[in-house]
Amino acid sequence: MEEQDRSSQSRLPHVLIFPLPLQGHINSMIKLGELLAIAGLKLTFLNSHHNHERLVKFNNIAAHFERYPGFQFKTITDGLPLDHPRSGRWFLAMFEDTMELKIKQSLREVLVNSSPPVDCIIADGFSGFALDVAKELGIPIIFF
Repeated sequence: MEEQDRSSQSRLPHVLIFPLPLQGHINSMIKLGELLAIAGLKLTFLNSHHNHERLVKFNNIAAHFERYPGFQFKTITDGLPLDHPRSGRWFLAMFEDTMELKIKQSLREVLVNSSPPVDCIIADGFSGFALDVAKELGIPIIFF
């Protein structure tokens, strides 16, 4: 029992960063994630499949973050069909009408299955549903 207590005390905090799936929100959260990774925290950056593919294609994001061994990317669906144009102009209406429920379910699944467990969530201020999931699972949340 004492050995288990020591190992959990020596474990680095695991932070999950969860931006709204819009490029400007993602960019600022990536910068925050990098600062936390420099500080040595374990980080999971949760992004939509669509936006992560764009980051990989246009920014070579994986190569940039490979220097931070505690930084990992995970992706979830944004709830839209693959051929959807994802226009920023109509995004908030789409988000509330269609995307929020699917993203909320995916967020919960990632948190429940995370190893090591997530100690804190840093979520976009526009994703109020993340608070519901955090409360349900007993995980502290900070809005950014």
